[in-house]
Amino acid sequence: MRKDSSDSITQEKRSEPRSTKLRDYRVEIKLVGEPIYQFKVTDVSTKGAGLLINDNSGFLKMIEVGQIMDVNFISPKGLKPKGMYKAEIRHITKMDKGRYKGHRLVGILILEHYQ
Repeated sequence: MRKDSSDSITQEKRSEPRSTKLRDYRVEIKLVGEPIYQFKVTDVSTKGAGLLINDNSGFLKMIEVGQIMDVNFISPKGLKPKGMYKAEIRHITKMDKGRYKGHRLVGILILEHYQ
């Protein structure tokens, strides 16, 4: 089978594979003076995760790339990462089409696990 040369291929830049077959995997984030925010996790590895956030969420106005925050990973099957971590926001990407149109994908890098 021949591949059409007009097809674009996006090269994976991650240093390790991520699990995308997640069910009920969530994170909770508490910012000072704000309620607890809970978001769906779209993919996860031992070093990071992708958080799905609605474009209309006020949370997006409170965060920026490079910001460090405490994140509580809620893993229904006990898979890692789970529990409290220090994490850095690495990117905030607008989802223009597909299943998650109208959302932002917020990529976080896990820096440290709190014991």
